[in-house]
Amino acid sequence: MPTHSRTAPRRPSGGLMVILVVVGLLLAVGSILVARSALPGGSDGSATDGATAGMPSVTDDCRILSPFMADMPLGSGGNLALATNRSEKGLVLFSTQHPDQSFQHPTWKDAGYLGPIAYDRAGHIYVAPTPRLSLADNPLAGATTLWRVEAESGALRPFARLPGEASERNPYGIIGLSYVCDLHWLYVGHVIGGTPTTEHGGVVALDLNDGTLRPVVDTTDVMGIVVVRIGSGYELYMALARSPEVVALPLGANGMPTGAVRPLLDLVAAGATPSERVRKLRLVNDELVADLVPFNYSLQTTAATQPNRVAAWRYNTTTGAWEVSRRAALP
Repeated sequence: MPTHSRTAPRRPSGGLMVILVVVGLLLAVGSILVARSALPGGSDGSATDGATAGMPSVTDDCRILSPFMADMPLGSGGNLALATNRSEKGLVLFSTQHPDQSFQHPTWKDAGYLGPIAYDRAGHIYVAPTPRLSLADNPLAGATTLWRVEAESGALRPFARLPGEASERNPYGIIGLSYVCDLHWLYVGHVIGGTPTTEHGGVVALDLNDGTLRPVVDTTDVMGIVVVRIGSGYELYMALARSPEVVALPLGANGMPTGAVRPLLDLVAAGATPSERVRKLRLVNDELVADLVPFNYSLQTTAATQPNRVAAWRYNTTTGAWEVSRRAALP
């Protein structure tokens, strides 16, 4: 596991996240399968056995197909996928068998280019802005806003705003999203307000029952996140923005921290370069999969020429540790 030359992630005292000027284009979350009926169990639409004793399992297996997608005339057969990393601005729905056939609601460009995506049990879809090579389509004022696609109408509207503000030195805001069915909470990882020398980012839990924002981690730059169910509680896996590692924070059944942060994954040991970070974490079948991006503190970059690499780990129930199953490579 990596050694920590940095201050360990802190539990809430009111911080927001640090500077993050990583390749904007590569921070786009990619695509997420939505199927044409109820969504399968995995956190990206893949089946996962959550009943295995001691195995971390997904927390978003209650997700359903958004009603507005039910009769979407996109191709025949196959699944539908939502994407934020295509050439089109905003959110795009397309057929996996006919990717040239796509749909965009008139409001889906209103938030500019987007990054992370998450579903809830009612079929609402949550997205957050992510600038690419300029701020023309993603003004700094919108970096702290979480948007929601309404399940029935498909309309994209501003939903919640995190404290703090972005700057030209750090134009990024919300990087990671993870939904927990049993709590009906959305965990939000962000890098709001950071500077080259100070971390102000963290993770907040947005209670979708009443709109309450609960600080979970502060003064720590966090990129991709995923909450997993383990035992009677949960763990929050957080990819750090300033070092090539992922850490874990134990959460109780109430969704709040119950212990200290511990090292979880050493990205370099899995073949990542020292400059690569995790933009997205997800459980797919029996693997914990990380999408990697280079982190270089500059929005002006040759992002389009730098493809994403992927690394993966499998859980050893004997040791209670994740072990490398796929070293970092192009998918």
